Amino acid sequence: MSAERRPPVAHLGPDPAGPGGMAAVTRALLGSPLAERWRLDVIPTYRSPRPLERLAVFAVSLLRLAVWSLRSGGRVVHVHATVRGSMLRKAVVVEEAKLLRRLVVVHVHSGAAELESFWGRIGPLRRRLAARMLRRADAVLAVSEASAAALRLHYGRRDVEVVPNAAPRPRALAAGAARNGSDGELRLLYLGGFANPVKGGRVLVEALPRIAAALPEARVVLAGPGAPPQGLAAPGARWVGWLPPERRDDELARCDVFVLPSLSEGLPMALLEAMALGKAVVATRAGGVPEVVSDGVDGLLVEPGDPAALAAAVARLASDPELRRRLGEGARQRAERLSDHDVADRLDALYRRLGGAE
Repeated sequence: MSAERRPPVAHLGPDPAGPGGMAAVTRALLGSPLAERWRLDVIPTYRSPRPLERLAVFAVSLLRLAVWSLRSGGRVVHVHATVRGSMLRKAVVVEEAKLLRRLVVVHVHSGAAELESFWGRIGPLRRRLAARMLRRADAVLAVSEASAAALRLHYGRRDVEVVPNAAPRPRALAAGAARNGSDGELRLLYLGGFANPVKGGRVLVEALPRIAAALPEARVVLAGPGAPPQGLAAPGARWVGWLPPERRDDELARCDVFVLPSLSEGLPMALLEAMALGKAVVATRAGGVPEVVSDGVDGLLVEPGDPAALAAAVARLASDPELRRRLGEGARQRAERLSDHDVADRLDALYRRLGGAE
């Protein structure tokens, strides 16, 4: 369909060029078949954690949404949200979109544990704002059945639909995708950083001495936003901080085992990328992770918050190259079934059902 004939849809959320799972989801949608059927107009609501800049970007996004609504003729506004400040900011976005008489899709990316914890610790006013946002939306999406159940139970929206994230294909696929400790050095990779405690970075840090004792030849690369705990000095561990997309893809391609120690998850894009590359995965039974990883079939699963179990699972993979190969192949096959064509078809059907192409 030509660009002129594609119906416009506004997507509001973090800048797709930035870090984080929601940004990765938006990037994937922009490169998916959905963008061939609909003109996806991205309006960033967040770029920087610095308070003044964050406020300025959000204020500009509200102005841009009003201009988009008046000029584009678009009927659908697709709002991407998580918990904490994101959900409260997006409540304002939803109110504006409804005042502009737009059709609103609220797409919640948080894991079930985060949704439950957030609901439990906020006061009555913020609960009303969060519940009103979901009630005002014309459709509410979650990325996993676990997250959808939490929204139904705590936030009062019963008709939550599940649209799982598609497994993206990182740019660096070639040589690293096939490695399996082939150079005699086992490389482990963690991408969650330390800015958000639910990513489980501290649990992995607690597991590092056990991993080093069992696997003195292992090399552990820790990456992501934030800063590690002071005194991180485990043998073989290296902190590299936040990685731009090219370096991140390179580290994914070079690793043998991908470690996801999260305490809560929706459906993490980094996990899906690792699976698409055929990497052996050690992950926690958090949120939507068990919906895409079956223990012993396409990865190893442990309970969240258990450093001993995490270290034991890593050691098991390290000592068994055939298991790494088998689980990696299972992960690759599972990722292939999480197609961006399937996600595009679901969102296309939703937009059309709402009347976005009229």
